[in-house]
Amino acid sequence: MEESGAVRANASRELESIRRAIGDRSDELRKRLEGILRGVSDLGFSQEEIITTREGRMVIPVKVEHKKHVPGFIHSASASGATVFIEPTETLELNNEIRSLQFQEQREVERILRELTGQIGEQRDALLRNLDLLAALDALQAKAKYSIEILGVAPAITIGGTVRLQKARHPVLLIHHGMQGAVPLDLEIGGSYSTLVISGPNAGGKSVAMKCLGVIVLMAQAGLHIPAGPESTLRVFRRMFVDIGDEQSIESDLSTFSSHLAHLKEITTGADAESLVLIDEIGTGTDPSEGGAIAAAVLEYLTARGALTIATTHHGALKVFAHETPGIENGAMEFDQATLTPTYRFHAGVPGSSYALEMADRLGFRDSLMARAREYLGGEHMRLEDLIQELEATAQEHRKELQAAAAERARATAMASEYDAKMASLSAELRERKRTAVEEAKTIVAHANAVIEKSIKEIRESGASRDVVRSSKEEVRAVRESLDKQEKGTPSELAEQMPVTITPGSVVTLIGRNDPGEVFAVSPDRKSAVVLFGVVKLRVPVADLRPTSRKLPSQRVTGSALPDRSGPVQRELDLRGMTADEAFPLIDKFIDDAVLAGLNRIDVIHGKGTGALRKKVSEFLSRHPCVRSFRLGEWNEGGVGATVVELNEE
Repeated sequence: MEESGAVRANASRELESIRRAIGDRSDELRKRLEGILRGVSDLGFSQEEIITTREGRMVIPVKVEHKKHVPGFIHSASASGATVFIEPTETLELNNEIRSLQFQEQREVERILRELTGQIGEQRDALLRNLDLLAALDALQAKAKYSIEILGVAPAITIGGTVRLQKARHPVLLIHHGMQGAVPLDLEIGGSYSTLVISGPNAGGKSVAMKCLGVIVLMAQAGLHIPAGPESTLRVFRRMFVDIGDEQSIESDLSTFSSHLAHLKEITTGADAESLVLIDEIGTGTDPSEGGAIAAAVLEYLTARGALTIATTHHGALKVFAHETPGIENGAMEFDQATLTPTYRFHAGVPGSSYALEMADRLGFRDSLMARAREYLGGEHMRLEDLIQELEATAQEHRKELQAAAAERARATAMASEYDAKMASLSAELRERKRTAVEEAKTIVAHANAVIEKSIKEIRESGASRDVVRSSKEEVRAVRESLDKQEKGTPSELAEQMPVTITPGSVVTLIGRNDPGEVFAVSPDRKSAVVLFGVVKLRVPVADLRPTSRKLPSQRVTGSALPDRSGPVQRELDLRGMTADEAFPLIDKFIDDAVLAGLNRIDVIHGKGTGALRKKVSEFLSRHPCVRSFRLGEWNEGGVGATVVELNEE
């Protein structure tokens, strides 16, 4: 078969032969018609030289006033009537032959299709099984794609027990408003109570909350992931009874209340402990007192039967009934009393007010009408509504305080964690400093020991007494014991025992040497320093230096001949506006100063311009022995207008 559904020419030899013959005859017919059409056009009998088809036969267009001059069969005329389509007499036989071949082709195609149909019929059972399997796989793929779209989770499924929805969202609202636009629902039922009476304002989300539970239960029992939190738990229900909407009918003689009663009768007849019952606006459509009484009786019966029931209502009597009856609990949809708008958040354990008078007042009803309505409502009912509203306002205030307290607790926890981390880091740093200090002290002692041994040797050679030698060794041993105690002491004790401060300009000596030197510069991490010993500058670890009161030799290089290192070392050199000859000495001096100060990186700012200065700077840096590498700056480092230079550590 072709992709279009047509039977291929090579489906049978007969079909292939027929189609080849049709092609040959069609080519021959077209050539003849083209010759006839050229002659007709030369005589002015045709408006355009186009061969077309009418009723499966090839024809030529001829002006209607010249149709008698072209012998043949007229098949049709144009919409305007100015042109007729004629099959010339001399091509009638060839057209007939083509039509005959087309009929043969149709019969052969039908024969092939009947044969294929028979072969398929023999595999009917296997094909139907494959179809069922493909349908199942397609359903699984659809479920998987839907789960990804809604960020679905697999809830815990129990037989009996509590139904718990955590951060559940109505699937339809989720599709239309997204994860942020749909308010999540937290609802629990089936533990200490099996019946939940939800009250609250009109358009406040009572019915949506109830429908959300029903739809999610059906989704889970159909094998779908649900749009809820991972801690959600659902039960398996064998039956679900729903009374939502109005099915009044004149033909069936059903009023609104009659249709509700019919549904309630069916529910009370079939509901049991394995049933989920959802009733919207229970007890409405008739006298409020009588409707409330029927609703209370139905809810009490369903609770006794063990059915999991959710009902929405505006009846104040049902709120009291739910509060006083074991196994039945109140629930309310939150209402923002400041803005008189629903928040669509559910809260269990408290009834909700309808806020009918407040909403009417907000819509601009006359004050006199509102006052009269409150008089008709009665003092007792108003006190109940006021109590409910006060309770809801207090609950909202407490929830805000709890949220603020939770935020502060989280902030305090984060600060405590940060404090612990910093203390741990500080403790580790102090321990490391202690270890380093002790190692340095041991090095000093080793050096001192070598000096003392040398002195002892000299003393012996000079004939000193044994008591002097013994006294010298005791002093060395005392120093060693003192260092061992320091190694076992606390970091703070060690810091107090061995304070060393080295700054630019300090006069110091190097361990193992007596000649003094002047500190020229200290690295930013204070681990190394550049010291001038006479005319020689050396980079040495700060740990190997000790302050001394010795005088510097007079032949040393004076401080006035050296750059001032008392201030902070600059990390940037601005060359903009300079020539290469002006810039090179400055770069050389800047690199020397940076190396002496222990810097590993400097920035040379040359600007963008024509790029000539940048090129010269790059050539100079590539030849400098103190430069390890260099590159153009990133977008936040000046871009091509600056060069970042990495210096050798030594």
